[in-house]
Amino acid sequence: MTALRRALAGVTAATVVVAGLLLGGVVGAGSASAHDYLVSTAPAADTTVTEPLTQVVLGFNEPPLTDFASAIAIEVRDAAGANIVTDPVSIVDSTLTVSVAPTAQGEYTVLWQTVSSDGHPVSGEYGFTYAGPVAEPTPTATPGAGEDPTSAPTPPASAEPDETATASPDASGTIAESGDSGALVWVGLGGALIVLAIAGGVVALVTRHRRAA
Repeated sequence: MTALRRALAGVTAATVVVAGLLLGGVVGAGSASAHDYLVSTAPAADTTVTEPLTQVVLGFNEPPLTDFASAIAIEVRDAAGANIVTDPVSIVDSTLTVSVAPTAQGEYTVLWQTVSSDGHPVSGEYGFTYAGPVAEPTPTATPGAGEDPTSAPTPPASAEPDETATASPDASGTIAESGDSGALVWVGLGGALIVLAIAGGVVALVTRHRRAA
């Protein structure tokens, strides 16, 4: 009887262990399957885009946890590694969208990260080829023919000061032309000399007259 009880106890223990393992496997599988996953992309993976590309759109099976929006991101990198995304991620239900501006034709890689509805971060990447139109670069101004781009521009010719037209105050306090004032000085000196000469002549005549008398 004792041996039977021991056998039954052993079977019971084994059953508990097996049941625990099976339950753990089911729970683990359920937890893993709860992660959100990518269901659609635009552009599609491994395709060639010939039309103008302005957006990249990713669709998931469940909406992400927007409380962790800072952990939700999309990058679209060209062959040189430059990110061509121009705006933050837009989240509408289970769709993530970003605006892009392709810089050249060639291979592009989409890298994405989101926060699954079960609270776990999930990420991935895929590629596509862009063969559509690319915006022309804005032309920059270039020097004209024969111009030296290093030379400074020639300032406009300024009027040279006219010495004869420089205004200066005269003795009466009025503004007179400096050229005219110089002429007036010479005229005054000449007049003074004439007056002195006349006075000298008069004095000489008077003196001779007196001597003769």
